[in-house]
Amino acid sequence: MSTALALLVSVGFLIALTVNLAKGAAAIGIAGPEFAFWMALGAGVVLLALAAGRGERPALTREHLVYYALAGLLAVAAPNYIGFEVAARAGAAYASVPYALSPLITYALAVSVRIDAPSGRRIAGLVLGCVGTALVVANMIARADGTSPAWLLAALLVPLSVAFGNVHRTLYWPKGSAPLALAAAMLLAGALWLSPFMAVNGTQLLDLGPASGAGAIIAAQVGVSALMYVLYFQLQRVAGPVYLSQIGYVAAGFGVAIAVAVFAETVTLAMLAGLALIAGGVFLVTPRRSPA
Repeated sequence: MSTALALLVSVGFLIALTVNLAKGAAAIGIAGPEFAFWMALGAGVVLLALAAGRGERPALTREHLVYYALAGLLAVAAPNYIGFEVAARAGAAYASVPYALSPLITYALAVSVRIDAPSGRRIAGLVLGCVGTALVVANMIARADGTSPAWLLAALLVPLSVAFGNVHRTLYWPKGSAPLALAAAMLLAGALWLSPFMAVNGTQLLDLGPASGAGAIIAAQVGVSALMYVLYFQLQRVAGPVYLSQIGYVAAGFGVAIAVAVFAETVTLAMLAGLALIAGGVFLVTPRRSPA
């Protein structure tokens, strides 16, 4: 297995685990914005300490600060806030599925800014993926079971935000910056973006006492997220945005499997058929030769 493929599978699994941890957090009363905030802050502090230990402190130039702010919004704050809310309201499987669309959106964006080339094969993949997505979304709305369709449609903003983040980090990666330092700064910026959402939703500082179980689940999430973003930035560095975006399909597959196994969520044949179409689209969009 190549280094890039190993990173791809690892990051996809960790994203899926994160979504399912959010479902568990909601079950014990932790709101989505609150969970996302503590995840970003905790993982950011851990990575900042690791980066400092290696002499890789994040730079604080204007260029770097703008990079951190946009990366934190697109890759951390927006997708996690929306994804965690969808997981809590509709289920972890429904929150995981939209990630499968991110490779297709990333490719379209990469072509539009000329960091990738268009091809008939890949355009066919985009069309196939869109058909699969329409099937999945229609099935999600039909099975809303009291969940507002607005939240299910909002789930589509997750892959859109992730895709913009993938392309943004490649286009504006500060020269000479270490992945660990960038990941730490991005997470801390994400926590700043999430602070107003905590206030708007009326959440209070979390009770981290052992009786609530909140401390344990947040500690687990911080550890998972810290590892995930270290590998995430390493994958971006060695493979580029389009290959990186394939984590969306891996995350969707793992996410649905974990949701069914742990939370006994149900997945319909229509959803599986849509995922299969999206997978076919991803296969056509993916470069024939993977990075080493």
